[in-house]
Amino acid sequence: MLLVVTGDRRLLLHHRDDIPGIPHPGCWAGFGGAVEVGETVVQALRREVQEETGIDVTDPVFLADEIDHEGDGSLVSLFYILGGIEESDINLREGAGVGVFSFDELADLPLSPFVRRVIETHLEGVLQGMDP
Repeated sequence: MLLVVTGDRRLLLHHRDDIPGIPHPGCWAGFGGAVEVGETVVQALRREVQEETGIDVTDPVFLADEIDHEGDGSLVSLFYILGGIEESDINLREGAGVGVFSFDELADLPLSPFVRRVIETHLEGVLQGMDP
């Protein structure tokens, strides 16, 4: 999964379709999907983001591997990028939409529980340690 941090330190998130049977329907989340046979995690991430958004991601930064205890229990490799992608760059091909949110706005957002947890436990700390 890719978490996109804009140049002004807000999160660019993917609004998931509200379709029964998919993990976290109708919630906001990061971008990405499953690894196919023969792919590395980074190859899968780049392919999935390209399929969903039309964006070619280069040099995603590894954040952590986490189990989606709040969803299907799968192992998710988390990556982020800082800057370089804005909402207007996205040609959405999957999902209900995209949006840009400050970290303060996340409290009131219907965010995937897994994504909320990994932002709070991993991404916020990384960003706090960086120069503005």
